[in-house]
Amino acid sequence: MSKFLKSFRRNSLGYRLLLPATAIICLVSIYPLLRGIYLGFTSHSLRRPHDVNFIGFRNFIDILSGGEQFYGALSFSFMYAFFVVAIAYVVGMSLALLLNKDIKFRSLFRAMILVPWVIPPAVAAINWTWILSDQLGMINITLQRLGIISSPILFLADQQMARATVIITGAWRAFPFIMIVLLAGMQGIPDELYEAAEIDGASRFRSFTNITIPMLKPVSLISTTLMFIWMFNNFENIFLLTRGGPLRSTFVLPILSYHTAFYRLQLGYASAISVIMLVVLLFLALVYMRLLRTQQE
Repeated sequence: MSKFLKSFRRNSLGYRLLLPATAIICLVSIYPLLRGIYLGFTSHSLRRPHDVNFIGFRNFIDILSGGEQFYGALSFSFMYAFFVVAIAYVVGMSLALLLNKDIKFRSLFRAMILVPWVIPPAVAAINWTWILSDQLGMINITLQRLGIISSPILFLADQQMARATVIITGAWRAFPFIMIVLLAGMQGIPDELYEAAEIDGASRFRSFTNITIPMLKPVSLISTTLMFIWMFNNFENIFLLTRGGPLRSTFVLPILSYHTAFYRLQLGYASAISVIMLVVLLFLALVYMRLLRTQQE
């Protein structure tokens, strides 16, 4: 205890300087988190904002026992995150292999590929909505003029097509991050390994499978796990494109929570959904930390 007091007195100026930032973080981050967890155990409704009753685990029991819509949103959340990460990894790996070569305008291509990652989500969604429109969309108009299709493809109005569309647009936004991480990992692989493999008569494919993939395993595991967590918690891409439709076919947990809170006005029930989502994210974060610790050992 005396050591702690001595350390506190010695660093008291630093602690005082940290107080304003700590207070702001608590106000805009920690308090809403704790408030949201508390509301998950209440019957709070925006129809009766002053009538808040503590009901324990009733919301969670209702969600887990009879929430068919919840399980549908949960399954599509995992599906969306998995396929977005898988597609983004394949595209990112392919582009990283290409940009790791000594080609002309390599720096320019690297900068251009980052555009999907840095462009604001609202701007990207507006552009995709225009491109995929069944009446005025560039894709449908082009395919019809070429005679490939006779009627417009309902990218955002058909349930299965809407699911595929949000996954593809999500992967389009995610692949630059994967590519940059993999490219950085490739540049850390010694050239001597490839030269030795070439002397032994190994093909490019064998070099890729026996050298590149194993050497990129640490960054691949960490980047894909981190991207999976981000995509599982993603809201803006799907909401701005489909708002969870058609017929709630593209509902993920964040959109389900939003819809329950601001359309059904059941704030307590929506908070309980968010708490369950937080538990899932914490589990995924533990997996990520475990992988990170394993690679550092």
